Amino acid sequence: MIILWLALLGAAAVTGIVVAARFVFMRGTMPPAGEAARWAAGILVANVMFDLLVLYFGMPALTGPYGGWQWLLWPLFLTGIVVLLGGGVAGGHNVLQTLAENAASGGRGFAPGYRRPRIVDARRGPATGASGIAAAGAFSLALVLVTAFVVNSLIVVSTTWFDPNAKALAHIPRITVERQSAPLPPTDVNHIVLVTQGVAAYLGQQVLAASNQNLGSTYNTEPDSYTLQSVNHHLYWIAPLVYNNLFANLSHMETPGFVSVDAEDPNVQPLLHTGYHLRYIPAAILNQDLLRHVYLSGYVDGNLVDPTLEVRDDWRPFFTISLMRPTRGFTGDVVSRVLLVDPQTGGIQAFDPRQVPPWVDRIIPADTVTDYLTWWGRYENAPWFNPSGSGQQSPANNTPELVYNSVDQPVWLEPMTSSSGNDNSSTGVILFDTRDNSGHFYQLTGIGVTNNVVATFKNNPHNLKNYDVGAVQLYQIFGIPTWVATFVQQTDFGETFQGVGIVDARHLNGADVIMATDKADALSAYAQSLAAGPGTGPSSSGQRVTVRGVVSRVSAATSNGTTTFYFLLEGQTHIFTASLALSAELPLVRPGDTIQGTFIDTGQTVVTLTTFDDQNIQVGTPVAAPAATATSTGAATP
Repeated sequence: MIILWLALLGAAAVTGIVVAARFVFMRGTMPPAGEAARWAAGILVANVMFDLLVLYFGMPALTGPYGGWQWLLWPLFLTGIVVLLGGGVAGGHNVLQTLAENAASGGRGFAPGYRRPRIVDARRGPATGASGIAAAGAFSLALVLVTAFVVNSLIVVSTTWFDPNAKALAHIPRITVERQSAPLPPTDVNHIVLVTQGVAAYLGQQVLAASNQNLGSTYNTEPDSYTLQSVNHHLYWIAPLVYNNLFANLSHMETPGFVSVDAEDPNVQPLLHTGYHLRYIPAAILNQDLLRHVYLSGYVDGNLVDPTLEVRDDWRPFFTISLMRPTRGFTGDVVSRVLLVDPQTGGIQAFDPRQVPPWVDRIIPADTVTDYLTWWGRYENAPWFNPSGSGQQSPANNTPELVYNSVDQPVWLEPMTSSSGNDNSSTGVILFDTRDNSGHFYQLTGIGVTNNVVATFKNNPHNLKNYDVGAVQLYQIFGIPTWVATFVQQTDFGETFQGVGIVDARHLNGADVIMATDKADALSAYAQSLAAGPGTGPSSSGQRVTVRGVVSRVSAATSNGTTTFYFLLEGQTHIFTASLALSAELPLVRPGDTIQGTFIDTGQTVVTLTTFDDQNIQVGTPVAAPAATATSTGAATP
């Protein structure tokens, strides 16, 4: 096992340092060989045991400064304390008194070659006894403190301070600045995410509790473990089943599968995928813990981060783990390898980041993207020392949002703002590749960001029931940067879906928020709002379209007091809807009638008519009654 060899090497290094220090402080004289060997062996054995614990539970990465062996500072520190105390009170007192005398001599006592006058003092005991052991312990502690506070600080300064280092950090991500007029890539509105992670957690726990296998008594899904991903060209939230507690883990050495929740439609029933044998999952005990299993398998030369459950298109689950290494001292992490772990067999495949299978959606962790964009925003167009903040930008959010403008090509999206803490609008938007260390900066200024977006949705006049805003995402809809929000209601187990909100990201006004119960109505109303409002209106994907055809089927449905009519027209692929308030002719429509209307093309299968005319219904103008003719029954004779 690799940690055994690492523990032996680490223990040998610590023992060698302490023994050498004792030898030096005893001026080359050592106690009898047997005594010295037993003393060194005791230190070695104790360090092997402690190192095994550190390596097994702490899993330090062997990377970065010192070749990753900085973890030995902890064993050396504890060993120094034990050895110092092992020298006894008298030995420790002698060491402290010697340090005080050297300090009183103006530092001459610390100079190389300086020998203190020999003063016989019975109270100090033998010069080669306890004081030598205590001195070795004090030296070990001093070595740790100097390394931790002095050497490490010098490494930080030499790798991150000043302009050359700042520019090197800023250039770790490869950011392409798009031309001033370049728009964001268009969003496929058929795959907008309407289900938040909180809603997914609520629905997932419901389907687990509703199973006939009573799985909820042993397993659950953690709300934070739901991961957005594309499977078979559709978006889902997926989370593994994990143990309810330690005792459930001890009595069951595997979990039966995972839960998938439709991310595009909150009305679709979640699915419980069982029949699997997930033996290696995050936060399990001992060797069942996913990261510990990978670490013990020999992947000790990097930081193991962002374990994410992803499924192939055949629904077989795997965990992806990014193995990262620092490039600038202790910081500047980049993905060195991507590990694909089969949680059923424990098999591990290591890939170069450029050769990861295409079904894996992301390998760059969100926190790493935030670090990259922070460095780029601070230092790309500004010097390292810049108290004024001039020329600097910063990410608007703590975490970038995962956006699927195309269902199979996710990106990390992060609006950037100026360095001013009072700036609530964007200096641009960055789309960062989830599989490559690169991104594109779109110079879209004036887009509302930060808490202003949530406040605009929550306080819009249509939110009469004061629903919370579960999540917001920035899309490019009808050629317009658009914030889309999901309205939710909080429960003890997550969130429940209540509606959809849409607003032009350039004009954050509560009165302009479109709020609807489903995506189709929200998009239709948004397109009409853009077409009627100032500016250029929606782009070609939201153009006003005139349709004329023969009704093949018609039906009506009433919801919340509103009657809506649904039409199918011969030769058309859309389902057309129209509210009763649109035309009094709607209740009179019959199959075979020819109708004409207009709608805004939202890219949806179901579209809402904005004008309507049944050409088979001819309501004529009422014929005027003939004017009354006055008649006379008699006349006066002059």
